[in-house]
Amino acid sequence: MGGFNEGLFHALNSLVGRSWAIDSVIALSLDNIFVKAGPIGACFFYAWYLREDSPREGMRRRILLVTLLSLFLIAPLTKHLSESRLAPRPFLLSQQTWVLHDGRLDEGRRIEARPMQTGEMLKRSDALREGRIDPNDLGSFPSDHAAFFIALSLGIFLASRRAGAIALAWTVFVTLASRIAAGMHWPVDIAAGAVIGAAVLAVLQWTFSGRWARLWDPIVGWCARYPGIAGAALFLLLLEAANTMQTLKRTLEIVSALAGRVL
Repeated sequence: MGGFNEGLFHALNSLVGRSWAIDSVIALSLDNIFVKAGPIGACFFYAWYLREDSPREGMRRRILLVTLLSLFLIAPLTKHLSESRLAPRPFLLSQQTWVLHDGRLDEGRRIEARPMQTGEMLKRSDALREGRIDPNDLGSFPSDHAAFFIALSLGIFLASRRAGAIALAWTVFVTLASRIAAGMHWPVDIAAGAVIGAAVLAVLQWTFSGRWARLWDPIVGWCARYPGIAGAALFLLLLEAANTMQTLKRTLEIVSALAGRVL
């Protein structure tokens, strides 16, 4: 696995650092939420509003709502797993590192990684050379983006194969491949995140199928009665999901800090 993992990383990473234009396209898929997640969100809405007179409409919408629920469970799970072990991003390991071993500092293994010429990754690389490291760059395993977008795309696929196939293709070849190419993740980080996302989604879809499906009937019915409000709510939920719950995480941190001061 190690040889394949590094081989695939170097193959994708070899695309960057050669052309400012190519790096700009990759940076867009990393930094721009519209490019990174916009087409996937569009596929979600396509599946949601597909053939509204179809008898499968209620089932489709239940599948999509359960998919959204899975994303809110995946967020804390991947966060806990990434914080439970030290897993530096590949671009960090392209610089000199030191490892504490048996009471002494040994030089860590250094890898070859081509740096980006533009975008947020260029800023991170510059900060690294100045000795500043974002704590988030020390926990790349598993990839929360892979868990999020694979779960979302698979949920769309269950509701509409056409829209789901497009969402999966965009997730794999744009959203996730760019993260490997830029040195943010090893392929194994992406694979682990994808497995976690698919597993959580599968468990929830199985749980809320059969007789448990009726629990969603009131919500599905409410969405049908108030399509404007439902559409607006779905847009906000998808926007937060596309940002991998960063706004929600920050809000909870602020609330926790305020509560600590008051109490």
